[in-house]
Amino acid sequence: MRLSHALAVLPFTVWSGVALAEPATVDGAAAITSALQTYLGATDGVVTVAPEGEAYGVKLDFTPLLSKVPQKDFESSVTPVEFQLVDQGDGTWKMTQDQAFNLMIKMPGELDLTLSAANMKSEGVFDVALQAFTTSSSTITDMSLAEKISGTEAGATDVHYHVDSMVFESTAMEGVNGGVDGTSNMVASGLKEEMALPPMGEGAPPTNITVTLASYEANATVAGYRPDALYKLVAFFVAHPDEASIASNQDEMKAAVTKALPFFASAKSAGTLTGLSVDTPMGVFAAATGGVDVEMNGLVADGLLREAFRLDGFTIPAGLVPDWAADLVPTKLAMDFKLTRFNLLAPVELMISAMDLTKTPPMAPEQDEAMLAALLPEGVVDVTLAPGGVTAPAYDLAYEGMLSAGPAGTPSGKAKLTLTGIDKVQAALNAAPDDQKGQFLPMLGMAQGMAKPGDNGALVWELEMTPEGAMMVNGMNMGGEQ
Repeated sequence: MRLSHALAVLPFTVWSGVALAEPATVDGAAAITSALQTYLGATDGVVTVAPEGEAYGVKLDFTPLLSKVPQKDFESSVTPVEFQLVDQGDGTWKMTQDQAFNLMIKMPGELDLTLSAANMKSEGVFDVALQAFTTSSSTITDMSLAEKISGTEAGATDVHYHVDSMVFESTAMEGVNGGVDGTSNMVASGLKEEMALPPMGEGAPPTNITVTLASYEANATVAGYRPDALYKLVAFFVAHPDEASIASNQDEMKAAVTKALPFFASAKSAGTLTGLSVDTPMGVFAAATGGVDVEMNGLVADGLLREAFRLDGFTIPAGLVPDWAADLVPTKLAMDFKLTRFNLLAPVELMISAMDLTKTPPMAPEQDEAMLAALLPEGVVDVTLAPGGVTAPAYDLAYEGMLSAGPAGTPSGKAKLTLTGIDKVQAALNAAPDDQKGQFLPMLGMAQGMAKPGDNGALVWELEMTPEGAMMVNGMNMGGEQ
C-alpha cells in the first residue's frame, strides 16, 4: 500500500542529470511533471506538481484515467495521491506523505469494490544514482477493503478485510553482485477477513467464514533488483498502450525486457503470525502461532522456489472428532517444500527470440517442446521435502524426502518417515467403535510390520521409488519392477 513510494521513484529514472534549484521552482515542477508523465501518461489532470517553498507538492489523480474505462455503467472514485519531494542537494530526495485514501469501483453485476485507509503516513530518502529508497518508513491505520464479486455461476462472493495498523520499514543499497539489494520489515496488527461464500447446494445458506489474526510480522530481502531497467520497461508500455503499437515496436520491447532480466536475482521472506482464529460453520479452528516462509530466484538459470509453513498450538472445534480420537488430532505441524533443477532464464530468452507479435499465434506451436526442454534441461524437476513433522498428544511423526519427476519417465526419489508413540495410537484406536477399529487397526498393524526400529522406540519407514518403477519400503519391493 506504499503507493506514494512506488510512484515517487518514477521521475528519477529520467531525471538523474537534472539539477534543480532550492527553493523549488516552476521550472523544476515542470521537469518533475514531464518525468512522471513518462510513466503515467500525459492525460490532463493526472499529474500536478507545484513549488511549495523548498518542496515540490505532487498530486497524482487517477480519476481521468478511470473515466476512460469503456465498460457500460462503470463507476469509480479515487482520492488523489499527494506527497512532497525535497531536493537534499547531495543526489538524494526526501519524500513525505500524510493523507487519507479512498477508492471505489463499481461494475454492476460483476464487481463492487471499496478500499479506504484512515491515514497513510510515509517518509523516505530516494537516491538518484541507486534509483531506490535507501531508507523508508510507512504507517497505515484503519485500512478496510470490501469486495463483492458477482456474475459467476456459483453466485456472489462477499469479502471484507480490515487491518488496524501496518508499519513498513525498508532499506536499499548497491547490490553485491549488481543491481540493488534491499531489506524490509512489515508489522501488522488487528487483521480480520470476513467471507460470505455462495451456497454449497440448492437451498443451502451462504457459507460464512471469519479469519482473525492478532498480529503478523514479515522480514524480507531482495538481491539484484533492477529498478533502472524495470522503470524503462514501464515507460515503454505507457508509450505504447495498445496491442498494435506494441507489436509494431516489438524489437524495442524485446530489448527492454532483455535488459531488465532477471528482474531480480533472489528474494525471500519469513513471516510470523500470532493469534490465528478461523470461525466456520463447523466451529472455530485456531493456532497460537504460525508462519509462512517463501524463497525464490528471479528469471535465472538456477531456478528455485521454496515455501514453508508451520502452525503451533493448533486446536479444532469441540465435538468435531469423537473423544477416542481427540489425542490423534495434530496440535503442531511444519512442512517445507522446495523446487529446484529447472531453468527460468532459457525459456524466457527463447520466447523473446521466437515470438512475433504481428502473427497469430505469436509463437509457432512447435516451440512448445523447445520451451519445455529449455525449462527442464535435464528432463526433471527436483521436489525436496525438508525435515518437518506433525505432533499430536499421542504421537510425533517426522518426515523428509526428495522426488525427481518430469513429463517423461518414471518419478524416482526417497523419503523417510519416523513415528514415536505407536502404543498411544493403538490405545486410542482400541477405544474406537468396533467398525472403525476393524478398519484402522489392520492397516496400522501392516504398517508396523513393515517398519524398522529407530531410536527411543521409534518406528522408521525408508521409502524409495526407483527409476524402474519399483516402490521399496525398508528394502522390500512393494510392487513394480526390481
